[in-house]
Amino acid sequence: MTTNINGQSSARTSLFRAAPLPEPPGAPDSWPDRGPRLRDQGQALDMLVREDLSRGRALVFLLCAGVVTLVAGLVPAMVIDAADSASSNTTDVAVASVLGLLLLAVLAVPALFVLRALRMRSARRFELLRQWAAVDRGPDADFPTRYGAEGYPHGRFFYSALVLTLALILTAVVLADLSDPSVLGLLPCLVVAGLFAWSTLRKYAARYGWAVREQVTRARARRRELHRTQFAQAASRAESPQTLLSGMRIHPAVLYAALFSPAVIVTVVFVAARPQDASGLAVAALLALLLLVLGLPKVVRMRRREQVALDSAASSVASAFPGGAVVHPVRYGLGEPDSPFAGSTSSAWDAGPSRTGALAVDAGALLARGTDGDALDLQLAEVQGAVLIGSGVAWLPPSVDVLLRSGEAIEFRSPDAKAITEALSDAGVPVTTA
Repeated sequence: MTTNINGQSSARTSLFRAAPLPEPPGAPDSWPDRGPRLRDQGQALDMLVREDLSRGRALVFLLCAGVVTLVAGLVPAMVIDAADSASSNTTDVAVASVLGLLLLAVLAVPALFVLRALRMRSARRFELLRQWAAVDRGPDADFPTRYGAEGYPHGRFFYSALVLTLALILTAVVLADLSDPSVLGLLPCLVVAGLFAWSTLRKYAARYGWAVREQVTRARARRRELHRTQFAQAASRAESPQTLLSGMRIHPAVLYAALFSPAVIVTVVFVAARPQDASGLAVAALLALLLLVLGLPKVVRMRRREQVALDSAASSVASAFPGGAVVHPVRYGLGEPDSPFAGSTSSAWDAGPSRTGALAVDAGALLARGTDGDALDLQLAEVQGAVLIGSGVAWLPPSVDVLLRSGEAIEFRSPDAKAITEALSDAGVPVTTA
C-alpha cells in the first residue's frame, strides 16, 4: 500500500499553502501485514487531526469571518446613516452605496472565497479521518484519543455556542424596537455572526460525536479481548464454565426518580432551615418537579417504543425457526456501524446499521433471523463464550456479546438478554457478565 503520508507527519504548513492530504486508504488486506497498516493509520490520523485542530487555520477562519461580519454590518449602517442625516440627498446615499459595494468587492468577496476553500478542505479532511479510522479498529489500533478528550475541540464548540446565543439575544432585542432604523442596520451583522457560529457549532459537534463513536468501538474491542483472555484462562485450567447472571434489574422509571431525589431532599432541608428564601426555592423546586413530570413519561415511552419494535420483529420471523424453539427478539448490527470491511457471514451480523430480528438456541446451535431476510446458523462449538452486558441507557435493554473462536464477535441487544445467556449456559457455553 503506497500513500503520501510518509515524511510529512512532521512537516510544517503555512497559512497560504497547505500540505497534501493523505490518500484514501484501501482495504485492510491491501497491506502485507498488520504492522505496516497500523503504522500508516497512525501517521495519517496524526496528520489529519493536527491540521483539523490547527490554531493557524482557526485564526484564518476568525479573521475572514470577522471581515465578512464587519462588512455586513458596516454597509447597511453607512447607507442608513446617509439617508437619515440632516443634509441627506440622493448623492450621499449613492456615494454610501458605492462605498458599500467597494467594501463588499475588496474585503468580503475574497474573504468568502477563503472561507469556501477552508470549508471544502475541512469536509475532505473529515471524510479522510473517518476512512482512516475505520481501517483498523482492533484493541491496540492507534486512535488520537486527545481528539475530544483533552479539551479540543470543546473550547471552539462552546465559544461558538456562546456567540450564537448572544447573536440570538441581540437579534431579539433589535426586533423588539423596530422604530429606530439605525438599530435595524445591526440585523445583517448579527445574522451573519450567528450563521458563522452555527456552522462552527455543527462542525465540532460532528467531530466530537465521531470521536466518541470511534473510542466506543475501540473500547468494545478491548473489552472483547479481555473476556477472550478470561475464557481462555478458564479453559486452560479445565474449570467448569462460570455463570454470573445474578443481579437486580432496576426499572428506568425508578432510576430516573432516584436521580432527582437528592435535589428534592436538599431543597426541602434548605427551605426548612431558611424559610425567608422559601419563595425562590419553591420556584426552583416546581421547575425541577416539572422536569421530572415531563421527562419520566418520555423515558418510559422510549423504552416502550423499543420493546414494541423488537416484539414486532420477533413475530414477523417466528415461522423461520423450528417448532418448539424459544424465540427471543433481538437488535443486531451494533459493533462497527460504518465499517465497509465485513469479511464473513458472522462479522456481517455485528457490522452495518442497527437491525431487528430474532434469536433462538436450539439443538446445539444459535439460530438468528433478521427481518431483512438475513439468516445465521451458528454451531455452539464455534462459540468461545458469551457476555451479558447491562445497558447504561434507560430506554435500551441489555445485550449479549457472543465471542466466536474465529476471533469475531456478535452483539445482540434484547430485553430477553438474561434468558438468552441462561439458554447458552445450559448448552455448555461459558457465560459471564460485564
